[in-house]
Amino acid sequence: MPIYEYECNGCGKKFELVLTSIKQKIQPECPKCKSTDARKLVSRVRFMSGPAEEGLSSNVEGKLLQSLGGKVDDKTRSQIKQMAKTAAKRGKKRFDSMMDTGKSENVDY
Repeated sequence: MPIYEYECNGCGKKFELVLTSIKQKIQPECPKCKSTDARKLVSRVRFMSGPAEEGLSSNVEGKLLQSLGGKVDDKTRSQIKQMAKTAAKRGKKRFDSMMDTGKSENVDY
C-alpha cells in the first residue's frame, strides 16, 4: 500500500495518506484545517536510506582488514574500527543531507 505525504498550503501541516492501490484517486484533505489545497511532498523511501551506521561501519572495517590480509595487531585493529565508524557516520550524514535537500554537496562534520 502506497503512503503519500502532503503539506497543506493553507496552514502548513504535513500529513500522510495511505492508499489501498496506486490507481486509487484521492483528494487530500488537511486533518487540521480541512483544506483540500495541499501539495504532494517527495519523501524518502525507508529502504533507500541505506544500512544503519553500524552496518556501514562493519562493512568498511571488514574491507580494510581484508585489504591488509586480516593480520593486524590489536592497536591497528582498534584504529581501523574507529576510522570505519567515523567514515560510516560521515557517509550516513552526507546521504541523509542529500536525500533531504536533493543536493550532493559536502557536509560539515
